[in-house]
Amino acid sequence: MYGFIFPIFSFFFLFLIIVILISSFKGKKVKIDDAVSDKYKDIAFKLIDGNEVLNEERKKYRVKHLLIRFILISFVFLIFLSRYIGHLTFIIVLALVIILIVLIVTNNDKNSVYGEIIPKIINDYMKGLKYNHYEGISSSIYREARFEGYDRYSSDDLISGTINDQNFIMSEVHTESRHTDSDGNTTYTTIFHGAFAKVTLKKDFKCFVNIINNKIKLFSKDKYITIDNEAFEKIYDVFTDDKIKAMRLLTPDVTTKMIDLYNETGIYCEIKIINNILYIRLYTGSLFDFSFSNPEKEARLIGKSLAVIDSVFKVMENFIGEVERFDV
Repeated sequence: MYGFIFPIFSFFFLFLIIVILISSFKGKKVKIDDAVSDKYKDIAFKLIDGNEVLNEERKKYRVKHLLIRFILISFVFLIFLSRYIGHLTFIIVLALVIILIVLIVTNNDKNSVYGEIIPKIINDYMKGLKYNHYEGISSSIYREARFEGYDRYSSDDLISGTINDQNFIMSEVHTESRHTDSDGNTTYTTIFHGAFAKVTLKKDFKCFVNIINNKIKLFSKDKYITIDNEAFEKIYDVFTDDKIKAMRLLTPDVTTKMIDLYNETGIYCEIKIINNILYIRLYTGSLFDFSFSNPEKEARLIGKSLAVIDSVFKVMENFIGEVERFDV
């Protein structure tokens, strides 16, 4: 009886482990050149290098993953011995399976990073900001910006505070659409995955302006305007219900800075101004990915996310400055 069940159970479990490992690496990483993140890496490195809490967690991580590798190797080895040892092998493997599941489920090594290290880095980079890995921007706030419809929404890595007397919130957002085929199988496709920020302006712009990647097709031709900047037009389309205000807002300085940001980071930035609210989206993929390896690599990963935050600040200051410049 066990001779028939054991191989099926074994191969099913191996397949499950492979799926788990693949899914942990499938997230889109932040697309920022390493040269850009170097200056932000230095900020992170000062707090990471020599941090006793992080060093201790790194040791635990290495021990745990050595144990996981040992269990997986033992598991495969016992599969080949199963026909010779019989019931004893089944019991041993079952015990290993339970241990492995416990190790995976209780893998909270990153808690110290998200709970202690990254908030210090954020605060060191920009005073007055708070960071919480486990919170995000609510879907109701995201819907205010009138972006795409979606079937599934998630958000974490919340950054909030006041910058230049402007209320500011930002987080990672992931929206997906649901597809069900004729057989009833359901799959999800990413619509947007990246950084989303909301800034409350001091002045009411009293119209809307939408700046999007020109690969995204909108069919509001009556709202479309052209900008006297060929390089900008190759990247972005602009839609508005007040062409005069939009043209006054999108000065050569503003459009040039958006082009420079794209050339520097390779990240598409989407802007929406709706009355007194500025919404910013950057197509970055995941924020604050963290992998225990060594302080240099860890600091570089965090540095990439700090570069994203800095990009949001630059866009925000760029538009706030223009809105404040003239009476609306």
